[in-house]
Amino acid sequence: MGELLMAGFAVEKITPPLGVTMAGYAARKGGATGVHDDLYAHVMILKQGSQFAVVISLDLEEVPDDLVKAIREHVSADTSIPVEAILVAATHTHSGPLVGSRLGENADPAVVEGIRKATTIAAVKAAGDLETVRIKVGSASVRDVAKNRRSLEPSPDPEVNFIGFHVDTQLIGCVVNFPLHATVLGAENRLYTADYPGYLRRTIQERHPGCCTLFLNGAAGNLNIGYSADASALGERFDFRTFESATEVGKKLGTAVVTGLDAADWVDEPIIEVRHNQVPLPLKSLPSIAELDGSIAQLTRKMNELCVAGASPTEVSEVEIATVYLKCLKDSMLRRGIEGQQELAMPLQAVRIGPAILLAIPGELFVELGLAVRRSRRDMHVFIVGYANGAWGYLPNRDAFDQGGYEVQTSIFDENMGEALVRGASELVSSFAG
Repeated sequence: MGELLMAGFAVEKITPPLGVTMAGYAARKGGATGVHDDLYAHVMILKQGSQFAVVISLDLEEVPDDLVKAIREHVSADTSIPVEAILVAATHTHSGPLVGSRLGENADPAVVEGIRKATTIAAVKAAGDLETVRIKVGSASVRDVAKNRRSLEPSPDPEVNFIGFHVDTQLIGCVVNFPLHATVLGAENRLYTADYPGYLRRTIQERHPGCCTLFLNGAAGNLNIGYSADASALGERFDFRTFESATEVGKKLGTAVVTGLDAADWVDEPIIEVRHNQVPLPLKSLPSIAELDGSIAQLTRKMNELCVAGASPTEVSEVEIATVYLKCLKDSMLRRGIEGQQELAMPLQAVRIGPAILLAIPGELFVELGLAVRRSRRDMHVFIVGYANGAWGYLPNRDAFDQGGYEVQTSIFDENMGEALVRGASELVSSFAG
């Protein structure tokens, strides 16, 4: 008989003060004006013999490298769990605080430190509350929720994946994974909210009071509820991007998880493992920062001239979106420090929990690439965990590069990146025994 699996869960509020700059939308003007629902850090700690695994889900748009490093180091120092065993992910809500540098704005250091402290407190609580658990693992199809935002066709990956952790028959914790931008609310919203993941968690808690649910977003780089990313970037409003819609999405997913857990079988003698690798990825032939600055200045002048001349909104929008593209590309280049480079090694982390593998990818992976990795291990439940352990920007597939658009223009990688990443990720996933 294998060693017993133990688990601990904890939650801490990370809602920042009002007035803080919000993340996610170039078109959003002004700081947060209120709180619709609080933002949280959810932490799960697993232990089996001497092996640990820590999974952290934060209600943030991203987790920049420096925040991940700080969280890992402080959690490790306070729990004695190795930093290599810690996975840090963002739910990708676009209605939380700015925690990095974006479009000329910088995060408030006090806000970032507050998030780090709250997360560390939750980890210490979870480590002190370990209980022997049994688990269930499964998935359920939830269609008519996610769409390809470039074609508006239904997502090719409608599966919501889940792991339930039980003490006797009580569900004390749950991990839920689904690929969908947490952007039901648009740029006009200036209230803090976890978006649909918050409603998903509350739906599960209504059925299982006290359950701590960690939501892990998936390969959602090109998935939302059905609107153009370019239009959203420019602040266009859509009447279906409401709190009511967020409630509906969260309830659909949460209900599918509850029903799926009821039907799932217990996993016999689950084991936990944590593994890593690095995948070299090819970069575009990128301009220098000085060249980007020159292009941005030129476009800014052109936009001002068009406005003065009374040009059509379409003409102004075309220049405006091109300016946003270049500013985003500049941000990504500065973050990675890649000026003059041709290749960049991406760190990947995989956490096995019984028949499930959580594959952490530090970027916005397109759903087609995520599916390719998932299909490399059909004997396991592969959870693609996007927005995890860093913020590397968009990771489009080759077809998207042929089409162009926002995600391609702002990505630092070239069209061969997708195949290289799928190969490296599949190798890591395949390294676990069946």
